[in-house]
Amino acid sequence: MAKETKKLSFDEFADELLVETQPRALIILASSQIDYLLRSILEQYLWPKSAKLKEEDELLDGDRPLGTFSSRIKLAKRVGIIDNELYDLLNKLREIRNIAAHWIVFGVSDSPLRENVKELRSRVAGRKSFKLTTNKYFLNEDLSNVESLQSVLLTICVIVASIESVADKLSLRNNKPIVFD
Repeated sequence: MAKETKKLSFDEFADELLVETQPRALIILASSQIDYLLRSILEQYLWPKSAKLKEEDELLDGDRPLGTFSSRIKLAKRVGIIDNELYDLLNKLREIRNIAAHWIVFGVSDSPLRENVKELRSRVAGRKSFKLTTNKYFLNEDLSNVESLQSVLLTICVIVASIESVADKLSLRNNKPIVFD
C-alpha cells in the first residue's frame, strides 16, 4: 500500500527549512521536498496509474522505474519539463544529498562539499528567484554559511515548486491516446 505523505504549503516547508541549522539536515530536507515536487509534477504530467487508488504507483513509487530522485530528474529533463541548467543543478544537489546521507563525517566547510555548495550557489545567485527568496526570508545582506545554504536550497525549491504549479498545463493527459484501426 502507498504511504500517505503530508503535504506542506510552501511557506510551511520554508519555515521547517529555516529553523533547521544543520547542513546535513538542510540538504536532505530540501532534496526530499524537491523529490516530492518532481514526483507530483510527473504524476500530473503522465497518464493516471493503472494501480488501484490506495496501491503504490507502478512507475513512481518504491523501487519502481521512476521511484528515485535520480530517475525523476532524468525523466523531467527528457520530456522537457526542466531545462539543462536546472537538470545540472538538481543533479549537483542530488550528489550532495547522497554524500549527506552516506558519509559519517559531513561538513559543508570541508572539501569537497565546500566546493559543491559553492557551485550550487554560483548556479542560482544570478537568478531573480534567488534575489526574491533571499529578500523574503533573510533580512541582512551578509548571510552566514548556514543562511546562505538555506537561501540556495529555498531558491531551488521555489523554482521546482513553480514548475509544479503549472504542471497540469503541460500534461500528456491533455492529449488523447493514439488509436489505430
